[in-house]
Amino acid sequence: MAEKKKLRPVLDGEFWIIGENPELGDLQGSGRWAGGAPQECVDHHVFQSADGGWHLWGCIRHTAVNRLLYHWRSPELTTECWERTGEIVRVDRHAGEDLRTNPEQEAIQSPYVVRHDGLYYMFYGGGGTGAGGEHKDLVRQMCLLTSVNGRDWVRRLDEQGRSRLFEGPGQTRDPCVRNFGGLWHMYHAGNHGEGREEPGFYLRTSEDLIHWSDWKLVHQDLNYGAGHYETECPHVVRRSGYYYLFRTANYAAARSHVFRSEDPTDFGIGDAAEHYVGPFPVAAPEVIVDEEGQEYITSNHDLEGGTQMCRLRWEEE
Repeated sequence: MAEKKKLRPVLDGEFWIIGENPELGDLQGSGRWAGGAPQECVDHHVFQSADGGWHLWGCIRHTAVNRLLYHWRSPELTTECWERTGEIVRVDRHAGEDLRTNPEQEAIQSPYVVRHDGLYYMFYGGGGTGAGGEHKDLVRQMCLLTSVNGRDWVRRLDEQGRSRLFEGPGQTRDPCVRNFGGLWHMYHAGNHGEGREEPGFYLRTSEDLIHWSDWKLVHQDLNYGAGHYETECPHVVRRSGYYYLFRTANYAAARSHVFRSEDPTDFGIGDAAEHYVGPFPVAAPEVIVDEEGQEYITSNHDLEGGTQMCRLRWEEE
């Protein structure tokens, strides 16, 4: 068994942009949502398809329809300004992806892709499910697209014709899917109180990526972000015998926090100080490892500019 080491992540150089904020034509941000806020790039995922190409799928918010997913691609991971393909994914109301009371506003976000047994799975946050009584607009869902090549995607529909895998707790979103010990672990954000109260990070497990367990709260400490929008974008990696949870508290300020645990189901609840590694200057981060083992981390701290990348290293404490 390899020696266990307590590590901390360190940025290794400067950021460069990989996914520029795209021109969307008729869907270009019009300023009608969120008090006239400009079009911005937020939650995203980078993966490599079997043909060697690299792909970035990200959520664009404050577009003419509010939120949609957009695709960039590159033959090399470290290239600047990846090709903007023009491919988008929007809410499919026929698949039950946004049943809120406002039919003009679409909510789709937070893509995450894994490959298993020759099939690609793209998990993403959908909009309101119509559940939750007076809070029906605040109970959201996790949905699924699949692909045989990592390029052409179709919705995976259940017997009711829905792309939904599960709903809640609260505004469930921001999936991170890992395989630990032969079991799939999905970490996601949400809230288990009334309205948007009790924000936290949750874990569901699965053997087949389709049927998921009920949620379990795995991390909550309001000292590191008390509000719903300060408790976002969980990303978990395993290094030298420990699991590390990155969580975002503020995009524009590039403020995230890192927690460490020997147990991937417990990063501290209530008082997580004993798990705390420290702050980390990124937003909605994802850790990527290339074929040579070099690590990189992505970030959306430049919301209007786009998604950026930087080399990453780990230092022993």
